[in-house]
Amino acid sequence: MVFKTRYLIMMLALISPTQSIAAEQSLSWSSLSLQEQHTLQQFQNSWDKIAAKRQIKLRKGAKRWAAMNPDQKQRAKAELQRWKEVPKDKRIVMRQRFKRFQNLPPEKRREIRSKRKWFKSLPEGKRFDLRQRWQQMEPAQGQRLRHSWRNNAPQQRSKPFTMQQPNQKQ
Repeated sequence: MVFKTRYLIMMLALISPTQSIAAEQSLSWSSLSLQEQHTLQQFQNSWDKIAAKRQIKLRKGAKRWAAMNPDQKQRAKAELQRWKEVPKDKRIVMRQRFKRFQNLPPEKRREIRSKRKWFKSLPEGKRFDLRQRWQQMEPAQGQRLRHSWRNNAPQQRSKPFTMQQPNQKQ
């Protein structure tokens, strides 16, 4: 249980946005609140060896954990379990994609979120069909589709529904 809590706190700290640190100074263990110390107790013996940025991330993760209600904590634990089941190589790719996403301009991130929301609003069967068609496409066809999607007006963006099967000629 301690390991799961520790891992959850680390995951929360990783996804928590960080602010720049004015001075790269470590936080002393005694500077943490009693609640933070309790939540982070597994780090107590090695706290002074942890880099300042990581300490701040862990502290923010502990604060987020403390602010969660039991239902939120249960969901976080379930997400952690799902994350641990993802193969390591896929987790690496996911982290890289997340970093790339975070480095995008705000308007591009909004656009991606909007497209994801649209995709999630589709019936499960339609999403499955689109995913399969996308995965079966040849790379060049996917690039053309991506390019036309970016350059079309919103009312013309029904392309994914009308795209041809990979074996058909355009």
